Formats: sequence, structure tokens, C-alpha cells
Amino acid sequence: MRWFAFYLPQFHEVKENNEWWGKGFTEWTHVKAAKPLYKSHVQPIVPQRNNYYDLMNKETVLWQTDLMKQYGVDGFVYYHYYFCGQKLLEKPAENLLMWQDIDQPFFFCWANHTWYQAKNGEKKVLREQTYGLPADWETHFQYLLPFFKDVRYEKKDNKPVFMIYNPFFEEKKEMMDYFDRRCKEEGFSGIYIIETFADSSKPENYEIFRNNLCVQTEKSFIREPSYSTCIENRKRKYSPLRIWRAVVRRLAQRGFVRWVNRYSGNRLYHTMRTQSLRGDDLCHGAFFSWDNTPRHGARGYVITPPSKKQFMRYADSVREDEYVFINAWNEWAEGMILEPTEHEGTRYLEWIREWNQKNR
Repeated sequence: MRWFAFYLPQFHEVKENNEWWGKGFTEWTHVKAAKPLYKSHVQPIVPQRNNYYDLMNKETVLWQTDLMKQYGVDGFVYYHYYFCGQKLLEKPAENLLMWQDIDQPFFFCWANHTWYQAKNGEKKVLREQTYGLPADWETHFQYLLPFFKDVRYEKKDNKPVFMIYNPFFEEKKEMMDYFDRRCKEEGFSGIYIIETFADSSKPENYEIFRNNLCVQTEKSFIREPSYSTCIENRKRKYSPLRIWRAVVRRLAQRGFVRWVNRYSGNRLYHTMRTQSLRGDDLCHGAFFSWDNTPRHGARGYVITPPSKKQFMRYADSVREDEYVFINAWNEWAEGMILEPTEHEGTRYLEWIREWNQKNR
């Protein structure tokens, strides 16, 4: 079993974010502006030694790579933002491709969702996700090909690994057939697709997902904490507690009370271990905390960290998986962080290293 952590490439300035969010915007903008929303709420989260880094700095990427290897994280899954020929936040991966001396294993998760801006209760489309025609797919493939050919890019059975975040789009099967054929023409044995399943809000959703898989899909990824929080919400659906939470959440959003929706990480980890889907064609997720209030304020929610015992038991339960995907390496504005913080230090990285030392 190998640990790969999702990697957010939004820690540098780009013209689109300057236009949409204001000059100088990066992920750190949300992080630094965060406020505590209830007693004992740890916000803002501060990087250890005030390391508010810039991903355009090669020394930052060297530091991240050394840290990853020191604690036994096997690679990064870079979010790949590609909109039918238009790219966003592409420079960190392109720089890695150029910096051949940095020995960082990686592959792409195509984050194929539309970008929105929420303001005054309305959602404005910033960049719409569309898929185009075969000529557009060839342009996309040509962009991916140098990465696929890089020795550091993850491959299985001579197939470049490519994760799809949103598996529900009409062109998917035909498009992945095209990518598979083009990979074979370029000397690979095909393409290794991992499709993401997150919405367990209805039991039948998994069957709908399964019936829509590509021929090239080798694994389905059970994304966490999305999957387990859906199960938790399903349990709460008709409870008085859920109704009370909904009322208080509305009051908090209007500034009448200081409150935010919270979940127990230990409870979610128990659900992940005892109620998650299992099978040789599946791989599972892990997380250590969640707090997206820096992005969403009282509309966000918090997941308290699991105990070390719960994490170790869960890791044991998925040890036969080919991959376990950690959410995330550096999602600072959503509180999903493996990088060192002033509050937690390297605690979660140490858990991973300890588990590896006992099981590898």
C-alpha cells in the first residue's frame, strides 16, 4: 500500500485570481484572514515558522519533496485544472517537469469541475468546464504527454495513472477511449484510469456510478471525508438534531450566533472502517482534519481530528489497497494539511511514518 497526498497548486499569484479575487490573491489570502467562529476554534492556522511559501520558488518544492520522503508519503496527486484548452494553476506542475533534479513522484487528478464565485447568495461562473470534440481531446493529450513520459510520473503496468474527479460527464467514455488509444500509439500499454466516488447520500448512487465506469478504469477511489460525511448526514436526516443544526446554521450565517457545523473525526473514521465499500477494484481515502471556514465562514464545517488509534486501525483495514489517497498535503484553507503547522507541528506525518515502519 502506498500513500499519495492531494496537492493544491494555488500558492502563487495568477492573473485570473487577481481579476476574480483581487490583486495578490493566493490560497494564503483566505488562510491569513480566517477568524475563530466558536470557543476553542483554532483559526487562523499558521504554518510552522511562518512559512507562507510561493510555489514558484524551487526551494519550496525541494523542501516539500524532502519532507514527503522523510515521513514516508510516496507521492503527490496534483490537481489538474483544464477547461477544453484553457488551463489554470498549471505552473507548479510545469515547473516540476522542468526541474528534473527534483525526485518527486506524482500524477494528475483532473479536477474537471466548473469554478464559481459565490457572492450575495448568488453563484457566478468563473470558468466553465466543457469537454469539446476529438480535436480538443488531442490538444489536451498533447499537453499531458510530456508529463506521462516523465520517469517520475506514476505508471502501473506501463500505463500512466490519471484520476478523474467528476466521473459524470457525457463525453467521458469516448474521451478516455481516445486517450487510451493515443497512449498506446505513444508506446504505453494504455491509460490507467481512477474514477472518484464521493456521494453516498443515497445507497443507489454507487450502482449508478459503477454502471458508468470507463473500460480503462482500473480502480474506483472512495473519496474521504466526503463519503463518510454523506453516511453521517443520512443517519441524521430525520433527527431533531439535524433540524436544530439547520436552524442554528442559518442564524450563524446571518451573524446572530457564533456556531459552525461539526463532525467527529473519530466517528467518521469508525464509519470508514466499518461501513465503507470494499473490493479489489477499490482504493480508499484518508484525512486528518477538515475546516473550510476560512473559505466559507459559517457556511463551512469542521471535522475534529481522529485519534492516532483510530487512524492506525483504519490504515490496517486498508493495507491491501494499492493506494490510499490522503486529503490533503496542503489544502490550507480547508484545514486538510500534512505540512507542519504551529499548532500541530508534524504530528500527522509522524503517524504515517510510524505506520510505515511497522508495516513495510
